[in-house]
Amino acid sequence: MMAAVDPIADAAALVADRYPHARWALLAGSVLDPGARTAGSDLDIVVCVPDDAVGHRDSVRWRGWPVELFVNTEDGHRWFIAQEMARRKPTLVRMIATGVPVAGEADVAGLKAQCQKMLEAGPGPASNSALEDARYGVTDLLDDLAYARDGGEADVVRSVLWERVGHLALAAAGRWDGGGKWLLRELRAWDAGYAARWVAARHDDDTMVAVARATLDAAGGPLFEGYLRQAPVVDEVPATSTTPSVVVRRAARAILLDEEGRLVLIKRTVRGRAPYWVTPGGGVEPDDASVEGGLHRELFEELGATAKVVRQVFLTSQPKDAGVAVHHYFLARVVSMELGLRSGPELQDPARGAYAVEHMDLRDDGALAAVALVPAALKAFIRTNRGALLAEAEAEDQP
Repeated sequence: MMAAVDPIADAAALVADRYPHARWALLAGSVLDPGARTAGSDLDIVVCVPDDAVGHRDSVRWRGWPVELFVNTEDGHRWFIAQEMARRKPTLVRMIATGVPVAGEADVAGLKAQCQKMLEAGPGPASNSALEDARYGVTDLLDDLAYARDGGEADVVRSVLWERVGHLALAAAGRWDGGGKWLLRELRAWDAGYAARWVAARHDDDTMVAVARATLDAAGGPLFEGYLRQAPVVDEVPATSTTPSVVVRRAARAILLDEEGRLVLIKRTVRGRAPYWVTPGGGVEPDDASVEGGLHRELFEELGATAKVVRQVFLTSQPKDAGVAVHHYFLARVVSMELGLRSGPELQDPARGAYAVEHMDLRDDGALAAVALVPAALKAFIRTNRGALLAEAEAEDQP
């Protein structure tokens, strides 16, 4: 029945009826290919709505077709595209790149060309940490399968292992990844012979193990001993009504500006997580004369720096043990800094990762927005008040 109708015309009519103010719309998917279209094919329609509209995903029926609608503003679509690039799964990218315009053809041409280039270029090599995660997962599942005693558990492990092997193969090859049927399609697009062996391995343990081990070898080998992942930095822990109002720890940190008005930050790089940035400072110790005294000690240990403190400008807290931990943030100006004098104990422990000192122009909001400065509340405070912070610090320097 579906072969006798025109999916493009029906999609155009749906967009005109439901989204009369759409900037553009595309019909995508296998429904565009009469040879691939089935009685169950749906209309995948990407719609771009005006900037003041609310994006959404909707499933409806229209003239007998099941329809999947992907509706968003131009910025919203670009946000999802960026997320897909990071996940290496180009669902929306592919729909826009290969879709047929059913509204606003001229308006979508630019984005369509960009998506075509992204799709053709591929995601590039997977990160070392992503490959290590995938290798570790397959290695561990191979052991689970080898020593499984319960038939039901073995079936579950076999199923998960089979899928993980496919994802690992694509990551190691620097190819796009996919879920469901798109995992097989991406494998076939990369290497039809490998895809056939992978499919054949689904219900044969010997073939499964052989394909898994060959895939592991191509990706760098099995990985178990030496696999390490640090826990993420938790920068916002909501307090509860039962948290006692007792300060069990204090920390002092500096929103530290150099002579050029640049923010002095420490870039933390630890194995197993993306880099993040913190302001210099640390815990106040019993021997410190005051919170501000602890700040001066920490600045010298971490940066070899002395500083002129302007005033405390920000405060955060979070539950800890039987009370709360309080972080005091002081606006300060660098008086002197010699990194060769750094002496903090954390700098001597390789397991703690790297502590790189960076300077960031506080006047450049885009640069600050792009870094993972923690806690998030501090980042928002600095971005909102950067002009005032600069003025306060500069006023302190006036005679």
